[in-house]
Amino acid sequence: MILRVLTVLFLAATIAAAASDVLSQGGMASLGQLWFSLSPETLNLSQAVIQRYVSPELWDPGIIWLLGQPATVVFGLIALVFFLAAWAFTRRR
Repeated sequence: MILRVLTVLFLAATIAAAASDVLSQGGMASLGQLWFSLSPETLNLSQAVIQRYVSPELWDPGIIWLLGQPATVVFGLIALVFFLAAWAFTRRR
């Protein structure tokens, strides 16, 4: 059930990001651009927390690379992963 809810939430985020891309007519926005436009404070906070408490190497180059990818693609792939996990879990039962 939780995997299905996460699938729907990330699918909705995919659709919202795609709609934003179409309406802005500026091309596909990266995940970092979208996050910064919605909440720059949380982006900066997550960078500080990950670099200080997890690993500086995880942020750069790993998360920096992810933040540079198109938001529509990232959300779509996450939705696909949750969908496949939900499908595999229900099939196994």
